[in-house]
Amino acid sequence: MSIRTSTTGKLNKRGFTLVEILLVIVLIAIVIALAVPSTRDVLSGDSLKKASRQFIGLERKLRVEAVRDQMDYILCIDVPNAAYWIISSDMTSEKQAEVKKRQQHLPHDVAITDIVDENNKKNSTGESRIIFKKSNICSPAIIHLAYQEDKMTLVINPFLGVTDIRDKYMDMPVNALAQSTL
Repeated sequence: MSIRTSTTGKLNKRGFTLVEILLVIVLIAIVIALAVPSTRDVLSGDSLKKASRQFIGLERKLRVEAVRDQMDYILCIDVPNAAYWIISSDMTSEKQAEVKKRQQHLPHDVAITDIVDENNKKNSTGESRIIFKKSNICSPAIIHLAYQEDKMTLVINPFLGVTDIRDKYMDMPVNALAQSTL
């Protein structure tokens, strides 16, 4: 048994005082109260950020591979199912169908609200395609993602190889994007 002194300076052989225990409980409660909201924000916003990172990574990868392999690659996106797959311009229709069966999905509960294609058509019900050409130019596109109440807009620039990310739903025409980069 160890001997401690209390806050009054007297020897205490019985352990912790009630005040000390309450102080520790209050400190733990404060730490939990501060940690829970930030942890919740990280967990909820993380799915949307992870989905945007997937698309940004795909865009960079496909641009590099198209130039390196001197072949056009096509990112196919199934909007209602929040899934995607990659095909190349030299694939047969049978091989394309086989690749489509192995499609990948965005993180759970992340939805693709719609995709605005190079013709300014908003697609929210079918399949969209973004072509990455061997000349390092791709089809311009705007991808709108949603997770619960949060929304995100990804703007794929055809010339710069940079995807712009907005933390809200932005309704803008694709041809304004192409004109702003010339």
